[in-house]
Amino acid sequence: MKKTLVCLAVALSLFTTAFANGAKEAPASEAPVKVDMSDPLKAKWASLAGKTLRVGTGGVQLGWTMGDASNLEGMDIDVIKYICDYYGIKIQWTVSEYSSLWGMVQNGVIDTIANLTTVNKDRLKLYWFTNTYAWESYSIAGRKADGIPADGDMAYWNGKTLCGEAGSNATLVMEQIIAAQKEKGITIKELDLDAAAVVFPAVAQKRADGAFQCTSTVAYAVQKSGYSDMMFVQDVKWKNMPIVYGWARKESNKEYILAFNELIDQMHKDGTLAKFSQKWFNQDVTKLPEGEVNYVTTTGDNAWQSYQK
Repeated sequence: MKKTLVCLAVALSLFTTAFANGAKEAPASEAPVKVDMSDPLKAKWASLAGKTLRVGTGGVQLGWTMGDASNLEGMDIDVIKYICDYYGIKIQWTVSEYSSLWGMVQNGVIDTIANLTTVNKDRLKLYWFTNTYAWESYSIAGRKADGIPADGDMAYWNGKTLCGEAGSNATLVMEQIIAAQKEKGITIKELDLDAAAVVFPAVAQKRADGAFQCTSTVAYAVQKSGYSDMMFVQDVKWKNMPIVYGWARKESNKEYILAFNELIDQMHKDGTLAKFSQKWFNQDVTKLPEGEVNYVTTTGDNAWQSYQK
């Protein structure tokens, strides 16, 4: 009896640990294991076939990752599914709050993140990154009737309220812009909301004057949520960000990174990435845009050599 109770206790402990931080896991997807050796790229990385990649995502980034562990969709989901299906890699999804995903990578709970992931200086010191598969910036969606200027002049928002999802990367950038504008004598109020899904309705309902989000998210929301006639999108001319996959600095991840890099390059050339972008955003977010780039990742064979003393 005691032995049975001990086993139950251990099982309960393992279950609790696996679902810490609100993470929800789905069974690994069934991907083909047989390798088409006539395909040079598949043959080169045949060792990946049959392996399981643990991928974390938030499930709440409009157009990129939406849904729960059993039913995810979006551009990020399409891209990583395509890559894994191509190489015969199975996927183990974990859905959790975005703020917890990087800690999961660092602690070995997941291998990488598919969630509109970009790079900053701190991350460059801690992780390795793949080549860029998309680019992102920021925009504000406001009510057309209010006469929002198209030139990105933030002075228009003086005395007005911008809203965003609490804790998101977009909201952190919004706070940086608000702080910078304050030094110029422009005061912009901030409204933090609990979920991305309520950001645009807050503007429509006049709880806020503008919704600050990633440019692709604004494009998706305005088109898909029926706000095209009501909303005007202002490009704030912020820095362009490379969208990538980040990995823990482990020898076993080098194979994944190089295989991903080669296929991402091929997907750029054959139009696969552009096709996914048009599907979700009705625009191509996969080409290097004009203007300043926020951070550029280290790519190729040197992905683990730079930023490492």
